[in-house]
Amino acid sequence: MKIEDGTGTGRLVGVTLDNQLFAKCTTASVEHYINHHYGEAYNVLFEQAPTAGDDCIIYIENGNDEDLVIEGVQLSVSGASEVYIQLNDLGTRNAATDLTPANLNTGTGNLADGEFEVGADLDGGAATLAGGVEIERYVFRAASDTNDFNFDQDVFITKNRTMTIWCDAIVTVNGTIMFHYANEAVEG
Repeated sequence: MKIEDGTGTGRLVGVTLDNQLFAKCTTASVEHYINHHYGEAYNVLFEQAPTAGDDCIIYIENGNDEDLVIEGVQLSVSGASEVYIQLNDLGTRNAATDLTPANLNTGTGNLADGEFEVGADLDGGAATLAGGVEIERYVFRAASDTNDFNFDQDVFITKNRTMTIWCDAIVTVNGTIMFHYANEAVEG
């Protein structure tokens, strides 16, 4: 049996006796597809030591209409500490420095859309940053080389929502945050 494509081109698709389509398929991750076809995959690198325990050192706010999907983070620390991630902290930040995420597709000039900031005490001074909920905590018993932390479930940041990274000790935290932009139809 043959099925027409429905667009008037005359293309046909074959169907087996078990009602399965004849197909030649290639499988790719959503991240690969989005990076290759849309050029909307990014890494943002940072290095920061907080000024005191439990200071916010990274602030990300999605400015895109599509979801900012965080795949995971890579972290290393210079000493014993706990690094934790929160969602939906809102408010002003103290002494923030802008970060520029790197596009992972050299064939596009796309730029990440949102606020990407680093600082030693983003929640200090006159800042009003607060109200988030913790979703991940990484415990380092000593200085650590880079560890890759892939989220068990991708983290979706909708437009105007945030993700922050905090550290409970005065140590240098080096990291990479891996993300892409996607809508529901692509993530399916």
